[in-house]
Amino acid sequence: MLSSALDGIERCCVKLLIDGTQLEGWELHAARDDFKLGLKYGRQLSRITIYGNKNWQENSAEIGSWFISGEIQYFEDHQNAIAWLQESR
Repeated sequence: MLSSALDGIERCCVKLLIDGTQLEGWELHAARDDFKLGLKYGRQLSRITIYGNKNWQENSAEIGSWFISGEIQYFEDHQNAIAWLQESR
């Protein structure tokens, strides 16, 4: 589970790739859980890339950037998503 992997990390250093290409939607309880996760671990995340194919995913990347200290970007191309994630800050 993501939360157990992030427990104990003291500073911003985690890079995360979210593959949303198979997601059909986002239920309210899932959005709430993701919001709570972002609030709890937002300082540990240095970069998040959302690889997807839907407008709501791009919008969620923008909204998510309000709640974490790291950067979030949305990509429709998998290789570009990985390349951005691997760049140094």
